[in-house]
Amino acid sequence: MKTALIALLLATAGSASAETLMVCATDKTCRFTGDSGIQAAVDAAKDGDTILIKAGVYHPTAYRDVPFQDLALRGYIVIDHKRLTIGGEAGSIIDGKTGTPSIAFVVQGADVAFRNLTIRDFRYAEEEDKIYDGHGIFAINSRVRIDNVTMERIIKMGITGRGDSLIDATNVRLLDGHLGVWLEETAHARLRNMVIKGGDSAAIGAYMTSSATLSNSVIDSNTDDGVYAKDHASIIVTNSLILNNKPFGVNIEGEAHIVVAHSALHGNATDLSDKVTKGEGLILADPLIDAAYRPKAGSPLADVRDPDLNRPIGLDTEGDK
Repeated sequence: MKTALIALLLATAGSASAETLMVCATDKTCRFTGDSGIQAAVDAAKDGDTILIKAGVYHPTAYRDVPFQDLALRGYIVIDHKRLTIGGEAGSIIDGKTGTPSIAFVVQGADVAFRNLTIRDFRYAEEEDKIYDGHGIFAINSRVRIDNVTMERIIKMGITGRGDSLIDATNVRLLDGHLGVWLEETAHARLRNMVIKGGDSAAIGAYMTSSATLSNSVIDSNTDDGVYAKDHASIIVTNSLILNNKPFGVNIEGEAHIVVAHSALHGNATDLSDKVTKGEGLILADPLIDAAYRPKAGSPLADVRDPDLNRPIGLDTEGDK
């Protein structure tokens, strides 16, 4: 009882001292302003602080290189061994179309929550070199939570987990990029209420001994597989829509393992490769959905759901229970 009380008092004291650091695109009344303001706020922040990014467009005019294996991760904003929340107001946009080719956020040995942001048009200087740029959120040995974030036209990977990273992504849209979610080493991702659409590579790619769970999500119109695992990686897919991908909706190479259950697969060049484990409740007919992925009258989605989740197949409109 005494130990629990001490822990509660420490947690209360820590939350009481937390601050919100505001960043403005142009308003000089903010303590941190302009394209360099977000990194300056990160540097000034202490564990438990929140960085609030006010409405506006922020461009990478400077960078920091983070060494990783034999590479340099060129980060516009680098969070190194801190516990922070980074949130945006409506209309806060991190835009890599101009300025230095870089990664929007590099998270190293940190615990970071990202909320309410748009990240778009991050690009590389050279397609194949020792500089990693053109990514969205790149986590190394970190705990990352991502909620209500949209990434558009990210030329390499939208969300990356490397090392022992643990990623929770909810209500995320990864649109018209390259590879949506990339996992290696022992990284794990829990992905819910995602839309990954229009990528010129896989929506989700897991390698080595990484793993992922995907639920109540949409994987649509990706051109190098929808869900893909290689080496000894593993993925569980449930309550999701896997649509219009090629060459496979779900594909495996090596000794990887994927289970797909309580999901609809339709319009893919090939729905499932031979190694994929087919669970219960698979729908391979037209799911009869509208442009927002909602079931129309007569949709077979009404009759199937994962009993453990007790939610209909597709995007979650019921919220947490």
